Amino acid sequence: MSLSSNEQQENADINFSKLRLLIVDDQRSAALMLYGMLQKIGLKDIDIALSYQDAIERSKIKHYDFLLVDYHLDNTLNGFELLCLLRRRKYISASCGVIMISGDSSTEVILTSMAVEPDSFITKPVTTSILEKKLSESRIAGLQREPIYNALNYQGIQPAIELCKKRLLKLGHEHRIEGLLLDLLIENSDWAQAEKFVKILKKENPTHKVSLIEARITHHNGKTNEAIAMLEQLLQRSPLNIDAYDYLAVFLDQNKQHYDALAAAETALQFTPSISHRALKVAQLAANIDKSDNVIAAGKTLAARLPIIDITWLIRFAEFTAIFEQVYFIQSYPSRRRKLRHELRAIHQRAHSRLLPHQKPFLDSFGHITMARLYLAEDQPLKAKRRLMLGLSPYFAEINKLPSVLLADLLPTLICLGETKIIGEINRALQFRDSFDGHSQNRLDEVKQNEAMIQSVRNLETTLGHSYTLLNEAPQDALTLYEQVLIDYPYCTEANLGRLQCLIQLHIFDHNLTRQSLQAISSMPLPEDLAQWRDQLFSAMATSKTSSPQQAKMARLYQRKTTRYLQIGNNQAA
Repeated sequence: MSLSSNEQQENADINFSKLRLLIVDDQRSAALMLYGMLQKIGLKDIDIALSYQDAIERSKIKHYDFLLVDYHLDNTLNGFELLCLLRRRKYISASCGVIMISGDSSTEVILTSMAVEPDSFITKPVTTSILEKKLSESRIAGLQREPIYNALNYQGIQPAIELCKKRLLKLGHEHRIEGLLLDLLIENSDWAQAEKFVKILKKENPTHKVSLIEARITHHNGKTNEAIAMLEQLLQRSPLNIDAYDYLAVFLDQNKQHYDALAAAETALQFTPSISHRALKVAQLAANIDKSDNVIAAGKTLAARLPIIDITWLIRFAEFTAIFEQVYFIQSYPSRRRKLRHELRAIHQRAHSRLLPHQKPFLDSFGHITMARLYLAEDQPLKAKRRLMLGLSPYFAEINKLPSVLLADLLPTLICLGETKIIGEINRALQFRDSFDGHSQNRLDEVKQNEAMIQSVRNLETTLGHSYTLLNEAPQDALTLYEQVLIDYPYCTEANLGRLQCLIQLHIFDHNLTRQSLQAISSMPLPEDLAQWRDQLFSAMATSKTSSPQQAKMARLYQRKTTRYLQIGNNQAA
């Protein structure tokens, strides 16, 4: 980037000694070498972070004017992912100059780095002169955009647009500000102004960004074929323009050119496999045309490259799983479904191997919840319930510790099974969440929009509560209510436990009813109060003088099954 006369003057006025800079590099020798160069340039307030954790902590407590970030940090995340996290959490300001550094000049590293829009990318070895030049340019760019982003954050889009225009009148052509202005105009749905501005820039300062925006405007105007042609021409001139592949995939898909859309999306993913939204786009396009192998391939890329630093990794996994379900349920052959389940487990295992110790229980729970959804949709509710309870068991006493994405995925299955106790705890936990990711919000909206289902759950909760109050004084009336519940919710834990207790108190041994209820509550973990109720029933059925030999034998059989199941589960957890 060449400097205008105004910028050259600003460059001369930069007092590096008053600016704060953070070096992020896991190689101490490389960090110290940069430190020495920066001292020669005139910087005095220089910090070094040798890990992403240290970088996060330092950025939380100190306002930096520059970040120098190495792309390859460790196996947990790279520099691109760290910068995404710092910006998402607002630990760095809009004026903070960001320079990515790497000894790896591969296409993937460069394109992935540029996706986070750093002020510059420098390949190692770094020289003092190059570093000073890039720092100067970065500082100037940061000061130019700072008032625009401040206006955007505190006043809204329109004041930010006006500031962009003023800066361009002062500076002349500046491609970053021009690109920002175009993005803001489109975000503000001011397509007419954007189109006028593009026409001016095409004559005076044409760039690939301008060509991309022109194609988007053309598509917005209903000329999809023309927009596709524009993007294809842009990619001939600039075959590494990844954003162009993104939009090309969207436009082709809308134009019913589904296979071409998938090819475009896969090209973008091949160039930048660390960018998770591209893996999800490939998976969705492949699922739409029943290309299950491509869905699985995208899932493997996601598992191998997904940033795992915060809960976003689990949200992306949930989004992928929703796409996977789309493909899974259209398979007509059981063998094909088994193969897909095997592939999904392999994807989870790949991700599991990369997670930090405190993250692994969430993925374990999510895996069980996913399998429960699959089994329930295949009309195997008992398998679904066992999987669901197994996934929930570490959190029975602390449901509120589960991420929103898990709570949202749990609710529909719990509702189908009639587990009102856990449903109530999840609803209470969700009341204290002030925001939700898109996937979780969609799941919750689906539940809220099903008014009949919500009313059914409310009726179920009322009936179970009334039945429980009748257990001791009017067990026959309680049994009648429990039987009514079990017509619609045959695997409801409370209803099956209540039925068994009524049968014991009434000295009734119905082989089929007893077996059905024992199956519904055995060989699975349960919340503590329900597990205690189950243990009491096992004991009463096995030892009561009023129990028949058959009843006692059946109780002991299911008690042993449950004990073995829980022991195996505890051993696996240990």
